[in-house]
Amino acid sequence: MELTLEMERVAMHYILSKYVQQNPMSTNTQLFSFLALLNAYVPESYLLMSECQQILGPPDPIHGGPPFEERMEPFTIFINESSQKFMIHPITAQCSVQVLAALGISRSATVKNLMLSLCGDQPQPHILQFIKDLLTKRELGVKGKEKFSRLIEDIREEENFNNAVSVLKTASDKFKHRHIYPQTLSRLYYIKGRNIDYNKAEEWAKKAIERAPNNSYVADTLGQVYKNRFMREAWRLEDILRMAQEAFRAFKDVERKADKEEGPEMNDMAGTVSISNSFNHNGLFGFIQVAKIAFEKLRVARSPPSQESRSFIQNLKMEVTAKFEFFERYLTYSKPDMKSTEPHYFWKDVALCYELYTEKVAAKSRSFPGLLDGLNHGLFTSKGRHAGFEEAEQTVSDLEEIQEDLKTTYEADPANVKATESYILSNIILSNKMHNSPKLSPVSELKAIIHSFSDTDVGRRSPEFYLMALLLFWPEEEPQVVQDEDDEEVEQLATEDEGSEEETCEGDDSVEEQEPSREPEQLSLDLMFEPDLQRYVTFMEKAFGNSDAKYLRGRYHVPLFFLGKGSGLSRWIHKSRLDAIVENEVDAELAGERAGKKWSRIDEKWINGDVWRIPEVEDMLLPVRVQLCYTPTMPQEHEEEEVLLCAGGKKIKVRVGEPASALSPGLFYLGFTIQGPVVFKVCLDSD
Repeated sequence: MELTLEMERVAMHYILSKYVQQNPMSTNTQLFSFLALLNAYVPESYLLMSECQQILGPPDPIHGGPPFEERMEPFTIFINESSQKFMIHPITAQCSVQVLAALGISRSATVKNLMLSLCGDQPQPHILQFIKDLLTKRELGVKGKEKFSRLIEDIREEENFNNAVSVLKTASDKFKHRHIYPQTLSRLYYIKGRNIDYNKAEEWAKKAIERAPNNSYVADTLGQVYKNRFMREAWRLEDILRMAQEAFRAFKDVERKADKEEGPEMNDMAGTVSISNSFNHNGLFGFIQVAKIAFEKLRVARSPPSQESRSFIQNLKMEVTAKFEFFERYLTYSKPDMKSTEPHYFWKDVALCYELYTEKVAAKSRSFPGLLDGLNHGLFTSKGRHAGFEEAEQTVSDLEEIQEDLKTTYEADPANVKATESYILSNIILSNKMHNSPKLSPVSELKAIIHSFSDTDVGRRSPEFYLMALLLFWPEEEPQVVQDEDDEEVEQLATEDEGSEEETCEGDDSVEEQEPSREPEQLSLDLMFEPDLQRYVTFMEKAFGNSDAKYLRGRYHVPLFFLGKGSGLSRWIHKSRLDAIVENEVDAELAGERAGKKWSRIDEKWINGDVWRIPEVEDMLLPVRVQLCYTPTMPQEHEEEEVLLCAGGKKIKVRVGEPASALSPGLFYLGFTIQGPVVFKVCLDSD
């Protein structure tokens, strides 16, 4: 490939050099340079015949002028035409850009001429998009998104920093209402090595904010300028305190604006000031980073610490704790999507900052999400391991101690809902480690505790409360008995039970007949409380909408528990148990491959649904039955697919998990996210 490209470059240089050297300013040279630049950096881009003719100028072929092909000689052989759209093959375009640059037609000059030539009073939308992509589209690299577009990087490296600045200034002046160009200019000034100029970065960041005053991502650029200047220039105590406060103010502004932004479903609603596909957490995270840097700088600046620095730290403690609690919840309940997670430094900065200000270890948190995350400790996929922390797996004695402590806390204040939620969860978590631990509280006792809250603030609890209620009161299905071939009586009973799915779901009598097999105490509690599962599911979804939906929009909601084949608490399988099985299987497959390969392979098993076909997982989980949920209207764009889940003789409307659709018969497993129950389809080989 390299030899072919070099040969093409040599041939192109031979063909073009004489003409371009003699006609560097001709209109056809200019048009060719535009097409080459566009297709080298935005491969699907094009120019219409009318735009080409605009650049070439009169006489137009329709008025007797020479045809396009003739006017474009000697470049014609490199140009392709399809439906009046003109373009150059991307590889040819890349060679052309290099040849033209060697002949004195630089990338920076070309893109500025392109903007001036085709962006008059009413530029075409596709031209505006191509220019935006040229100057601001950041490619996804090995370590995430690149800092700048490929064109800006090439101008900076092949020409110089000032030419890159000049191009972005031209775009900013040309498109006076677009914030992206001054925003990119600001980033160019504060990110790039020896050319760093924080004053100019601040100036351009503020100009971007003027153009998009309600956009939290634009506001974040100013916070990043202040954070980077603070990190590199503040060493004296007075500078540390002043510059930290400056950065804090900027990030709090980001946080306020992010909190007012709505999801895409609100795009057409009156009064919506800003739309964002996902919640911008940069204000919260930027605050954490500045607080961490400030603590470390103050520790170095004064020894022993002054009263001023001690007061500064004490005043931040509450805010740092609140932001830690946000991210603990945010990262436990969700991830960017099924195949990615936050960068390794993300949880590291959050956890270390929290520990600096509170002297508490983040991994030992006993909040509800902290307890949920506890069983992940020691796994390759845990956020602690991803952040580079040494993490010990929690033992049975660890979990028993936690359960005892939380029981004591609950008993000291039984009306405290959060203490109740955590106490119940600690029992479910412990049962995942040792299903017959003598420390486990009886299920009937836990049900009675939940029921004691049922008459107060109904429908106004947290998603965690309804999660605990649903896990406790979810009906236990009788396991199917394997029949002997010669047992005619049992065979006949089995045949009678194999009614239609409709009959099985609605047959309340058959469920009641099975109840005596349960312990009498549990039966009496269930009959006494008569939990309406659909009502609890609805409450949980509404609670999620009130507390988490804004912050977790656009993200993948991590399943927390799956329905297993056990009974009581032990039937709820924490996701970490499945992750451990998947990790062992991937280890056996890869035999010591690098960590990145292991991450992608684990993700792939979840995304493709391979995890459901692992024998150990199949032995652990209990299949559930679902029916299609027919509605009189078509689902809206942002609505999730739903089915009816058959449980305890009832039909409960639940969501369908990624990635498989439920629009065909199959095997399903039940899981719970912080939003509510969700079923996952097992795609069998015969499907």
